[in-house]
Amino acid sequence: MAKQIRTFGMSNMTVGACVTFHTTTLKYITTTTPEILHIENKIEAYREKAKQLELLVNRKRAYRTTPEMREIDYVRDRASGTIQGALNSFCTSPVEEKRLLALRLSQDLAAYRGIRDHEYSKQTAEVTGMLRILDLEENKTAIARFGLTEEVEALRQANADFAEKFDERVLEVSAAKDASDIESKELMREVNAMYQDIAQVINAYAIVQPSDEIDEFITKMNGLVGAMADVAGTGSGTSSTEGETPENPDTENPDGGEGSGTEEPDEDDEQQGIPHP
Repeated sequence: MAKQIRTFGMSNMTVGACVTFHTTTLKYITTTTPEILHIENKIEAYREKAKQLELLVNRKRAYRTTPEMREIDYVRDRASGTIQGALNSFCTSPVEEKRLLALRLSQDLAAYRGIRDHEYSKQTAEVTGMLRILDLEENKTAIARFGLTEEVEALRQANADFAEKFDERVLEVSAAKDASDIESKELMREVNAMYQDIAQVINAYAIVQPSDEIDEFITKMNGLVGAMADVAGTGSGTSSTEGETPENPDTENPDGGEGSGTEEPDEDDEQQGIPHP
C-alpha cells in the first residue's frame, strides 16, 4: 500500500500557524530536493508565495496617529506634573493658609500620583477623574490661589485632544486590520492551493514511481500534518488515493491524480488587538 501525505483542516489554522506549516514544508522539500519529488516546476512559485505570507505576518505596522498621540500625551504629562509638583511645594509653605490648602488638595489628588506612567487609555480616564476633583468649587478656589488655573485648563485641553486622537487611532487600526485580514486570507488561499497541488503530485508519484526518498518525505510530512492538526483543532485524515492505483497513471504528468494534501480553505478569523503607540 503506497504511503500518502495525509490531509487536515488547513482552513482552521491562524495565519501564523499557516506560515509555520509552509515554512517547515519547504524545509523538508529542500532536504529531499524538488527533483526527487518531481516538483521542480512548482517549487519556486510556492516558495515565493509562502515568503509573501511570512512577510505579511512579520511586517511592522506604523500608524499616522502614533507621533501625534505621543506629543499630546507629553503635554498632558507636563500639565499634571506641574500641578502635582506645585502642590507638593506649597505643602511646606511658610504661609499657613496655603500650606493647609495644599495639604487638603494633595490628599484629594493622592490617587492620581504617577498616572503619567500608566497605559494611554487608562491615563485618559484618570485625568478625567482628576479634573472632576479640580472642578469642585472649593478646589477651583485653591487652584486659583496657587496660580495654577492655566495649567488645569492646559491639562483639560490636552486630555480632550488625546481622547479625540485615540478615536482616530481606533479607526486607523481598524482599517489597517481589515486590509491585512483580506490580504492575509487571500494569500493563505493561494499558498494552500499551491501546497495542495504539490502534495497531489507527490502522492501520485508515490504510487506510480515510488522511492525511499519520497517515502521518507511523506513520513515527515505526515508528522507535520499531525502536529498542525492538533494546533488547528482538527483531525488528520488519509489521502483519498492511499492504497489505490489510478487508472492509466501518467508518470510524466501525474498532476491529474487524486490525493491532494489539503482541503480547500475557508476564511478564518485571527484575533488582533490595537497596538500601543
